[in-house]
Amino acid sequence: MHPSPLFLLVLSGLTLLGQEGPIRTFRQWLGGQEVGGATREIRQDGVAREVRTRQWILLSRMGQEIRQEVNQTCRKGPEGQLTFTWRIQLSTEPFEGRAEWSPPTPGILSLQPANGPAVQKEVPPGTILWPEELEARLLEAARLVRPIQATTFSFPVQQWNTLQLEPQGPSPLPGFPDAVRFTGKESEGLVTLAVEVWISPTAGELCHRTELGGMEVLTQRAELPPPPAAKASPGGFFEQTLQKLPHHPFQPWIPEWVLQAEGPLPDLPEDGQQTRLGRGRWRLRRAAPPTPDEATQPIVQGPPSPEEARYLAPSQLVPFWDPAFDGLIRRMALPAGLSRWDLARRVNTFVFEWITDKDFSVGFASALEVCHQPRGDCTEHGVLAVALLRRLGVPARGVTGWVGLGELLGLHFWVEVHLKNRWVPIDPTFDQVPASALRIRLGDTDLADLGGVGWETAATALSGVRWIPEKGVAFAIQGDMVSSGTGLTLRFSKGRWTLEGGALQLRTRSGGPWRLQAVVRPGEAQLKGTTRMAGSRTLRSGWWSRELRQLWMDLGAGRWLQVEGVSEAEAYELLDQLTAPASSS
Repeated sequence: MHPSPLFLLVLSGLTLLGQEGPIRTFRQWLGGQEVGGATREIRQDGVAREVRTRQWILLSRMGQEIRQEVNQTCRKGPEGQLTFTWRIQLSTEPFEGRAEWSPPTPGILSLQPANGPAVQKEVPPGTILWPEELEARLLEAARLVRPIQATTFSFPVQQWNTLQLEPQGPSPLPGFPDAVRFTGKESEGLVTLAVEVWISPTAGELCHRTELGGMEVLTQRAELPPPPAAKASPGGFFEQTLQKLPHHPFQPWIPEWVLQAEGPLPDLPEDGQQTRLGRGRWRLRRAAPPTPDEATQPIVQGPPSPEEARYLAPSQLVPFWDPAFDGLIRRMALPAGLSRWDLARRVNTFVFEWITDKDFSVGFASALEVCHQPRGDCTEHGVLAVALLRRLGVPARGVTGWVGLGELLGLHFWVEVHLKNRWVPIDPTFDQVPASALRIRLGDTDLADLGGVGWETAATALSGVRWIPEKGVAFAIQGDMVSSGTGLTLRFSKGRWTLEGGALQLRTRSGGPWRLQAVVRPGEAQLKGTTRMAGSRTLRSGWWSRELRQLWMDLGAGRWLQVEGVSEAEAYELLDQLTAPASSS
């Protein structure tokens, strides 16, 4: 799970400008805790003028620190021509780019991201590209106490921004007696947030306040006194985005769920896996296996159809024609003539195994960086899978949403591949093909640029809605067998099953109780130091940890079972005696 819409906070918000002179410094708080800030500097370099901004944020996620930084330089030449350069540090290798605008062609903005194709964007009439022009408009609005409307462009994420503010009258701040308070909204791409802004007609923007996921986001000039210290919350911002789920021992295997949304009802897309039932209820299904026609559909060779072209294109996030991808393709040793679906399965497993370091400290890496450094979480798995699939001729896109894993529901990123007339979800983070059912799809992305990644729907995801699984995914214990209403079956001859608080336990004549639960495929780090086993009769594979007294069993068809509290001898017994019929997929 990768709750990571937060870099939008660093790339939007304050205009970060003021009067020419000393460097202006801003500080930022999230939920009452200081997390970052920004600086602004204006320079006159001969006949050219420069505005330099730097923004940074430092957060903790799953006990690991994530630092993200954005640097941008805007330069205005003597003839009015503008150039913009930017550098975004979200992981190890930065995202960089350059853009140009000149008076002879004022309606066109030319962008050249590093490691990506050049892009030309039409500039809407009235758009403000030069930062000091926006600053002048804000100063005038504060002086005359009148509304503000402006359209600008965010170069790092390549999104159009709009700002709409209404004056609420004078509102002095310490050291700035002429401050005027404004309220309204600002949008970047599809993200729209309510904002409260203080602007001085002599000193520029002073304070900017909004809310994300029920948490206040405050950015203000360093000269202002800090807000009252808030009581530290358990965990960080990312941990607070997680929701608790009732325990279900077979959760990853369940093919269908019904969830009830409590709170503001989200506007979610519908497809074969996600259906609105009304009154805040949604049905979530695992994608149906491919039909014979879908399973044998060939890759795209030659010019793609207009519908699939954007999902086969390279970009700064998925620059799959870089020579680094040649090595990965050779490493996969793919036979000729594989279908789209065959390639989707192979790429999904390859990416899971390639990224050996499941690292939560990576903010957001491109597929090229993941080629060089196989580490990261769901976004890194997703962008690499999309890059490899497109390189191989399979239309693929990314998806943002929520996924259920164990007792948690959290933000996540996965992949969809195009088969005939539908998109089928796969999940390289968990090596699931098709992906598990308990996931809420918020939106998709062609990964053309950072602004199109899809975290714009995170504002909806974090808007206070809570998801409650409805009862009905039942299972029954019958003698030495436990089965669910969906056909999932486990059996241990003469064993005894019990269920306590949702936890499934097994006792046998030789041992127990052992706690069993379905899990996603364990990664290399989880299996480090374990003993590889195989049942003498069934030849079923297993990995046993002496330290944890824990066994992971590969039941086939993408099903994994974790058993807790077992000795080495008991682990071998389970591998041979526990049966899981193939019909329980």
